[in-house]
Amino acid sequence: MGRRVKFRINNKETCESIIRGTFHGVLTFGHESEPYAVPINHAYEDGYFYFHCAPGEKKIDYIKRNPSVVYTIMKYYGTAHDFRDRQNCHGKWESVIVYGKNDFKPSESSLQETRAIVMKVDRMTARRELETKETEFYEWEV
Repeated sequence: MGRRVKFRINNKETCESIIRGTFHGVLTFGHESEPYAVPINHAYEDGYFYFHCAPGEKKIDYIKRNPSVVYTIMKYYGTAHDFRDRQNCHGKWESVIVYGKNDFKPSESSLQETRAIVMKVDRMTARRELETKETEFYEWEV
């Protein structure tokens, strides 16, 4: 039996339902020719993600050079035993990839003093596989 794929476009509710109840993911920045990814916790509200940041961190330097960021959230609903026994990459999981820009644009001096990064969501792509070999894709764009 082949893999079945369902596509659903402009489904903000599904994307946000996956985000609810999550508090961490991986935030990725573009830095010259090399990406920089950092595991981080978040808060989400009304199309904005909020991330902590200490003054002088690499994240601040990277945002000053390129405000575009990508944030990834993953959920796996099983155990290592479940995954191993399937002997493939299928399982019950959900993920969201969020594309956006840093929405905080202060002066140079105050950017070094900030303790939060605010990401305005431009687009989200969600994937879920809750039944074996049936993957659903959802997209939402502002």
